Amino acid sequence: MEPLTQHKAQESGTLFPLSSQFRVAKIGSVDAKKLTDNLLVLKSLIESSEEMYPNIGRWFGEKVVPGLRSSERTAWVGYEGEKPVAAAVLKLSGKSKFCHLKIDKGLQDMDLGRLFFTMMTLEARHLAEEIHFTLPESLWLSKEKFFASFGFFHATRSSRQYRHGEAELLCSSSLQMTQSLALEGLPRLVAKFNLGGYTLVRDLLVSMKPRFADKIMAGSKVVEIRRKFSEKWVGSRAVLYSSDPQKALVGEATVKSVTAAAPATIWSQYGPSIGCSHEEFSSYVGKAPKVSAIELDNIYPYKQPIPLAQINHLLQSELRPPQSYQDLRLTDQSSPWARAISLASLLHGSFSSSRMNSAPGEWIS
Repeated sequence: MEPLTQHKAQESGTLFPLSSQFRVAKIGSVDAKKLTDNLLVLKSLIESSEEMYPNIGRWFGEKVVPGLRSSERTAWVGYEGEKPVAAAVLKLSGKSKFCHLKIDKGLQDMDLGRLFFTMMTLEARHLAEEIHFTLPESLWLSKEKFFASFGFFHATRSSRQYRHGEAELLCSSSLQMTQSLALEGLPRLVAKFNLGGYTLVRDLLVSMKPRFADKIMAGSKVVEIRRKFSEKWVGSRAVLYSSDPQKALVGEATVKSVTAAAPATIWSQYGPSIGCSHEEFSSYVGKAPKVSAIELDNIYPYKQPIPLAQINHLLQSELRPPQSYQDLRLTDQSSPWARAISLASLLHGSFSSSRMNSAPGEWIS
């Protein structure tokens, strides 16, 4: 049996950082019903604004928690290491509302505001026709350009005043406008934020049959076979596309190693991890003198598969997945596929990131 030629990822210095200091946790009905730590952290962050917004603690108990339980509201908490540094609350309806956004003063010169606005907009897309919020007049004046970048071009005096000593203004925009501008801004977020420990920038889009994609996401298949596959992809992060009939992005994995050898050698070494019968393997490789075994690691299934039809609808595009794989590193980050991959990560819902520039500071409405 010929020796294996295996190329492995380095332990460090790969293209994808596997740890970072910043992360965002999404909070929903389960958190509200079970009183999870993330919910208690959200409560603490919101109540810390009591001096600025009287009765904000009462608002949290009477409005936010019941809204989370019924799925009428969604919330997020951002952490810098173990320190809570940001919180956001969204109320979902035909006229969805950005209820609360608070970012630690030390991080307000980052792009956290853009991240939270984008997440809230995407979360509201199924129900909302309009998005609105109120904010202090001083915040509107200092961050008017930021709000305009999401379609909030005008502010009028609100009929309700939530804090003492400063006028509260009302902003509104159509979901269509805000969503369109949020999606246009995706490339700006791409290089700054990670999801689950890896960046929004990806190297590869890999297509495979649904049953193989399912096995990879379940952990019962960790080796993918291709007739040709370069060792240059070792250490790269790949997005996995489950082909017809599912037609959806299902998760991500790191290319841990690439081994090129004769089919018999590959089957002997990796057979139990390939996820198919010997007959299927032999039918696929045919008479090829060599094939590549791609060992996968750090597999992260998306919370739910993200249909290609949904991405095409949001991006107003007609993306065609590759038959085998596509090099995303050659793709301009404003191109449809680059935006699609970033969008998939945002829809996944929980993030981590390297230290990140422009955000509103704090308001309640």
